[in-house]
Amino acid sequence: MEKTPPPPRFSAGKTSACLLALLGASVAAALLFGQTSLFPLNDVTVGIFHNFRLPRVLFAAVNGAALSLAGALYQIALRNPLADGFTTGAASSAALGGCLALVLWGSGAGVSLGAMLFALAGISVVRLVALRAGDGGRITIVLAGIGLSVVAGAGISFLKYLFEDSVSTMVFWLMGGLHAATGAKTLALLAVLGAVGLFLHRRQRHLALLFLDDASAQTSGVDVRRLRAVLFIATTALVAVSVSFCGVIGFIGLLIPHATRALFGHSLLTQLWGSTLFGASALVLFDLCSRTVLPYGGELPVGIITSLAGGLFFFILLARKGHGVWTD
Repeated sequence: MEKTPPPPRFSAGKTSACLLALLGASVAAALLFGQTSLFPLNDVTVGIFHNFRLPRVLFAAVNGAALSLAGALYQIALRNPLADGFTTGAASSAALGGCLALVLWGSGAGVSLGAMLFALAGISVVRLVALRAGDGGRITIVLAGIGLSVVAGAGISFLKYLFEDSVSTMVFWLMGGLHAATGAKTLALLAVLGAVGLFLHRRQRHLALLFLDDASAQTSGVDVRRLRAVLFIATTALVAVSVSFCGVIGFIGLLIPHATRALFGHSLLTQLWGSTLFGASALVLFDLCSRTVLPYGGELPVGIITSLAGGLFFFILLARKGHGVWTD
């Protein structure tokens, strides 16, 4: 029988207040600091603030929220501490579609469209494989997703081999970056995030039962297979739109839910709402680091920083807790 999650370390109100304060401080720091000082205020610095820095910070916050919520949902729905956009195949499929669009049509709306279409195709493949296996369950979905990620990686390597002139463009896009932030992209991703949030709110009772274990949900009349499939599709939509706009920003969906559980507890509300707010703050700060860590106006792709931070965090977490990562 599966273990009941431990009680929350903090009340929902205190957790929300803490994370909202962190988000506010992160956004303020990212708006004030950068390669170019905003002071003294003049027409040039005001233009930099309105046209570049503010859209980018908001874009980073919404992307961080979307990727972190996606990671938390994958881990809850599949009951797997290593589930995220990569192990389920969503991010890798989107990356393959984006790379194909890059070499065929160059940058622009085609990249976003290609990434989203391939992500949807990846969902269908994983789901069909899981259903073909006879159960459509969470273990089969993860295994199928890992297999799809390997195939998508091979496809990206094949594109690099065929289109040598576009290798640098593909590599830079795959590193993940927020430099192409626009208000339209932020609003589009925010709309998807809001739609997923509304779905979660309306299904919160079913989610709470699924969060305990499959048996409790089934005996209470929840169609576990259907709910898991819908969650999988909604979550993949978050990952696909994010990847289509800014490339592959790794480890946010894996790192933030674990950090949220470690700091604030294991309740369902904490994992979903807390991961969303914490992820927004984290990517804003990671992007600030990417904009300021190099001298002379250079900028690192934020995906490099998130992968480095996520890998180090995960090694530390495993060294301290070992197999107890999911329950302690």
